[in-house]
Amino acid sequence: MPAKLRAIISGAGFGGLTAATALARRGWTVTVFERQPEVRAAGSGIYIWENGLRILEAIGANVVRPDTFHGRAMEQRDGQNQVIDAGEFPPDMRLVTVPRKDLLESLKNTAIGAGVDIRTGAEVIGASAAAELHFGGGHTETADLVVGADGIWSAVRRALGLELFHEQTVEGALRAIIPGTQQDLGDNGRDKYIENWNGTRRFLITPLTPTEMYLAFTCPKEDDAGKISPLDKKAWTSSFPHWSHLIERVEDIIPWSPYSTISVKSWSAGRSAIIGDAAHAQPPNLGQGGGMAMQIGLALAVAMEGVTDRRDIPDRLSAWEQRERELVDHCQKWSRMYGEVSFLPDEVRKRAITHTMADPWVRSQITRAARSHPTGT
Repeated sequence: MPAKLRAIISGAGFGGLTAATALARRGWTVTVFERQPEVRAAGSGIYIWENGLRILEAIGANVVRPDTFHGRAMEQRDGQNQVIDAGEFPPDMRLVTVPRKDLLESLKNTAIGAGVDIRTGAEVIGASAAAELHFGGGHTETADLVVGADGIWSAVRRALGLELFHEQTVEGALRAIIPGTQQDLGDNGRDKYIENWNGTRRFLITPLTPTEMYLAFTCPKEDDAGKISPLDKKAWTSSFPHWSHLIERVEDIIPWSPYSTISVKSWSAGRSAIIGDAAHAQPPNLGQGGGMAMQIGLALAVAMEGVTDRRDIPDRLSAWEQRERELVDHCQKWSRMYGEVSFLPDEVRKRAITHTMADPWVRSQITRAARSHPTGT
């Protein structure tokens, strides 16, 4: 019986752990190296659309509980709390929101259950096309396949020479989780996600559990009062007075940071590949950063199914990218375009959202990734 092929993965995030589990379930020996002392996620929420739910079901990760919030609409409102777009979801498209830490914990436990070896406190500083990962102190790990899932500042991407550009946005966000219930959203806000616009500020309200909400405060880097932390509650209340009762509850907050867009010439070199933010980081406007990372991680494992000779891996990686990249590029493009709406004058934005979101073709483009059937599901 031939020996198992080995995969080594840099980064224990959503994409890395999904790829690790799916590879292990297909007979690979898998080791994940994480630079942090433990597998952990920042204190914010994450959107899991229909495509992401299909992926979690396919790998056996159970993060959806009876009290998980299932939204039925993404409602857009202006600074006077008037509805711009109702944003109701079709009945065949699910969306749930959970704390990021809960999703990561579920993926970690699923990977361990599949036999994945996760090693923390191991920072990758380089890689090679010959499926090597390099660590501080001169240590090198060699395998049949390397997967770089090490984020926007990916050492694997840099070492493989794959980057075309890394662009940071003018816009960024502060994020917080607060106590809150559906009653806090009023009779017209139940069972919804609510995105509020006023000038160049955005305020997103995302229920997570029956007792918790995730808030995102988005503004450009020139907005000193908007981006300061601790949160300037007076400044944000002046923009969104109808939500002062939520803004006042913010205690701990993740400081303002911009978003990144990554473009690469290829997702692989030799027997080494990159996934997630390392390969296709995008602004969070479509809620698909984590979804695309998991989707491409699962598809990578499917592409490796049945491989017995490492010499076949480069061709398998090329075919994987050819099959998957168009959707990822589409999602990244539309996420960037959506972000430009922030810089329109209020009345122009209101007309733009009202008319474009009423167009079935536009809506289909925005939700294309969410409605997709990921490879391997």
